[in-house]
Amino acid sequence: MSAISSTAQTAGYVQRRTTAKTNATQKISRWYMNWRTRRQLAQLPDFMLKDIGVSRIDAEREASKPFWKE
Repeated sequence: MSAISSTAQTAGYVQRRTTAKTNATQKISRWYMNWRTRRQLAQLPDFMLKDIGVSRIDAEREASKPFWKE
């Protein structure tokens, strides 16, 4: 095995590992955003929900979803 192919293999491994970390970080960030915004939506008073065109039932339905669901 030449030094070039070994370096290329190592670079490929590092890139895959970095991509996996990035994907995991993005997923966790998205889950946190889902949890936070759903919690905030559930706490809005009815007049604010009306302003954004969302009924209380729809807000509660959205807020009750697990954080990992889109």
